[in-house]
Amino acid sequence: MPKSTKIDKTIKKAIALALAARENAKSFRSKVGIAFEMYDGRLIPGFNIETYGHKGNHAEEVGLIIAMSEGYSGTDFRRMIEVYQDAGHEDIEVFPACPLDCWGRLLEFTHPYLEIVVADIHGNIHYSTMLKEMVSGIKPPAQVYPSNKIRLAKPKSNITPKLPLNKRLKPMYDSDLEFRQYCDEVLKVKH
Repeated sequence: MPKSTKIDKTIKKAIALALAARENAKSFRSKVGIAFEMYDGRLIPGFNIETYGHKGNHAEEVGLIIAMSEGYSGTDFRRMIEVYQDAGHEDIEVFPACPLDCWGRLLEFTHPYLEIVVADIHGNIHYSTMLKEMVSGIKPPAQVYPSNKIRLAKPKSNITPKLPLNKRLKPMYDSDLEFRQYCDEVLKVKH
């Protein structure tokens, strides 16, 4: 079976999981479902929780919490598939995760080469990009979430990513100095 067929099947499965997760949303306004595809092949769902009395939780945040509770972090994440639709709109709506909160969390707990796939409620893919590309317009990134230097200066958390570096990320590690520094200094990659 060609590799592209396998990827297509995995993405279709991930979209189905994101749509199912979306049905679990606790929401009065918008319903969001995501699915993280891990490099080991596991799919992990997430859905949004909206409240009046608290900030609520975004689907990306819930998915990250579920993944981390199962021991995943750092370079374990391959891609995130997201499905969104606002309750007030009947037409198809495509929304890339919120910049300040979700992109920041994804940068904090995954890596810049996380693939982001955005689909609509009918399962149609509208675009795919890398997290690195989504956040490239935010200047400077350190004002949104800590840069590598800020992370190194702050006290360490108890987060220990499952590493060594995933072999599929090796070309990015070799060609991207910023990503290599992030892996070496922040994630403590062994290679």
